[in-house]
Amino acid sequence: MELSTDEIIIILEVVTFVFAIIVLYHLVFVAVNLRKILGRIDAVTKQVEEVVLKPISMADAVVDHISHFVEGQQKKAAKKAAKATKKAAPKKKS
Repeated sequence: MELSTDEIIIILEVVTFVFAIIVLYHLVFVAVNLRKILGRIDAVTKQVEEVVLKPISMADAVVDHISHFVEGQQKKAAKKAAKATKKAAPKKKS
């Protein structure tokens, strides 16, 4: 039994089509698994971000508190200095 060239080409086309279907089938599973993996990586990234950003945000809050305290002290000192200069300066009579 001899196969003609046309029959061989048809057989190769069918085999190619079957391989293409198998590759697409596997790509679907790869895409689903990749999606799961990326979801896990995203969760781990969020946890690491929380761990890293928590001390930074706490330090930022401490710096804000200290700066507000210092600004308040400066305002009080400026008011006291203004009162002292008002009392010390002699009034001019016209």
